[in-house]
Amino acid sequence: MTLTSEARQREMLALSFEPTEDGFIYYHYRWSRGIPVTPEEREKYLDIPVFGSRRRWRKALAGRESSPPRAYSPVAWKLMKKTPLRMAIFALVFGGFGLFAGTNEPNLVFATAYVVAGAATLFLGGLIIAARFRRSNADVR
Repeated sequence: MTLTSEARQREMLALSFEPTEDGFIYYHYRWSRGIPVTPEEREKYLDIPVFGSRRRWRKALAGRESSPPRAYSPVAWKLMKKTPLRMAIFALVFGGFGLFAGTNEPNLVFATAYVVAGAATLFLGGLIIAARFRRSNADVR
């Protein structure tokens, strides 16, 4: 499944919602407050292409009562779990190249930049792989 396939797009867009007893809570971005929506409204949102405009859909929710922002960590792990494994492999390979290039670079400024970028890229690749093997509270239930 490619990153731009419709199924992958729906999976990524669905991360904006948390299920509740009678519907879903929509979060526009990480620090936004949650807005209750119906399953039908959620489907309308998921039918909009990833690179399409959701402005009109969000304006329809204006004025509704909201809930507090959701916790960061569970959402970050869900996003990492949905990230394609080939991105982790890419990050690990190029992170290794960055570290290697940094250790062999005579210019201290470039060496530092290569090492920092390589380490950050390796960390991202490691997070993606760790998310695949991590058992969350939702997986145990």
